[in-house]
Amino acid sequence: MLEIRGASPGLLDDPLLLDVGGAAPRAALTWRARLRDDDGFVWRATADTPQGLLDAWAPAKATAGAVAALRSLRPVDVDVRVEDPDGASSSRTVTRTLLADGVKVRRWRDGIAGSLFLPGHAAASALVVDAHDADGAAAVPPAAALLASRGVLVFVVTGGKGDPVAAARELAAALPAAPATIRERAAGNLPPAPGLPRRGDPPADPAAWDALLAELGATPRRVAR
Repeated sequence: MLEIRGASPGLLDDPLLLDVGGAAPRAALTWRARLRDDDGFVWRATADTPQGLLDAWAPAKATAGAVAALRSLRPVDVDVRVEDPDGASSSRTVTRTLLADGVKVRRWRDGIAGSLFLPGHAAASALVVDAHDADGAAAVPPAAALLASRGVLVFVVTGGKGDPVAAARELAAALPAAPATIRERAAGNLPPAPGLPRRGDPPADPAAWDALLAELGATPRRVAR
């Protein structure tokens, strides 16, 4: 009898730190995951290891968007299942979060259109993301939420008059206890966050995401076993 071990709570980009008991030695296990996004579309993943599920998402229907709709930024339930070649299986639902405790999101419409993501503690750095008319802009709010949960102040610019990116930098610099370092990124140059379901190429690159976290002085992801 198989048994999935390890609750594996955490942020959506954290590896699924799960293992299985009751499997035969060196058994070829198949891990599966499933979640439903805010638009009701189901995304599925299949991999040889639980950690591999983060980069294996695909929509169950072709009518789903390019990126899973997680606009609400609410916690996401991920149904995980493991199977062995003899048909034995075990299932568990794990809840992953996008917003850590204390993170605040403020919508901005005064001269700049966008959203400010404030960490629950002193920010390690700040990042202004230009998402105006960007391809794949749906992936930016979840990524910004995860960065803020890891200690980075993020302003996602979606519009505005003049030079809204420069205005966002000034706004971030004027905030109480603003970090000294403020960086800029175009939405298209923001690496996809691991764990965020998306279709097409390029696939999510956890190493690129980890490099961004290091560059920003953010709290690193959990280390896979």
